[in-house]
Amino acid sequence: MAYKADTNRKSVKKKMEQVQTAVADMKKYKTVIMLDLRKLPDALLQSLRRKVRQDGGQMLVLKKPVVSRVLQANKKLSAKVSECDKPVALIYTNKSAYEMNTFFKQHKKKRAAKIGDVALADIIVPEGETDLPPGPALSELKAGGLNVQIKGGKIVVAKESKVAKAGEKLTVPKIKALQTLNVMPFEIMANMIFGYDGEYIYARELLDMGDTINTDLASGLSQAMNLSLNVSYPTGQNIKVLLGEAVRQSLNLSLNASIYSSSSMEQLLSSAVRQGMALESLGKK
Repeated sequence: MAYKADTNRKSVKKKMEQVQTAVADMKKYKTVIMLDLRKLPDALLQSLRRKVRQDGGQMLVLKKPVVSRVLQANKKLSAKVSECDKPVALIYTNKSAYEMNTFFKQHKKKRAAKIGDVALADIIVPEGETDLPPGPALSELKAGGLNVQIKGGKIVVAKESKVAKAGEKLTVPKIKALQTLNVMPFEIMANMIFGYDGEYIYARELLDMGDTINTDLASGLSQAMNLSLNVSYPTGQNIKVLLGEAVRQSLNLSLNASIYSSSSMEQLLSSAVRQGMALESLGKK
């Protein structure tokens, strides 16, 4: 027997009103963004919410049934209802999905290492003084793999120390050492699940391509140019280079074979004069 919600209940009425308001508000904006709220600190969430509001947008943190019904109200977004199996937020904005993805990257927060973390890159502590006095901290830092000593009444990192290599799981001693030095080697950012512009749904992975697209295009053009030159395939981009190379080769051929032409005449005559002068000098000996 199917369950039917009691629409007279206060809580149900509230959810229905939230759905109606969210669906109506969605039509006022160009873009809908869905964020994954898992592992997102509340401080960063509230900071992002303020900035989105300042830019004229809205951030909605609603319960799963409400978000599900909001998505179901849109034919294309209904395909993303399965994303509601985790805590999410909806953002309505007039910025593009690409601009919002860039916005999230620009508002990262540093965080300390925690148990279970894996180094994303080499974690290196530079040489230099610390504000730590001699004591238990010295042993903690040494246990974490740092080259430290006492100097001038303070703990000093005597030599640049690699605490962890990229891909290495951090141990408790290394985590304690980093926390003692207040080194925060990790970053937190909002995880954008998708962006929707009213026509297309963009996954974050697709939007991230924009970070390297200029480099990738430049590399592709360079490789294409080299290939076309190596196989002597003329194009609008390489024709000047190919013609220049053809002229150079034909000139070398005419000089080596002593074939007179308007291009080789001057050099052949100069060569003949030099040879004649050499012969003349031999005849005088």
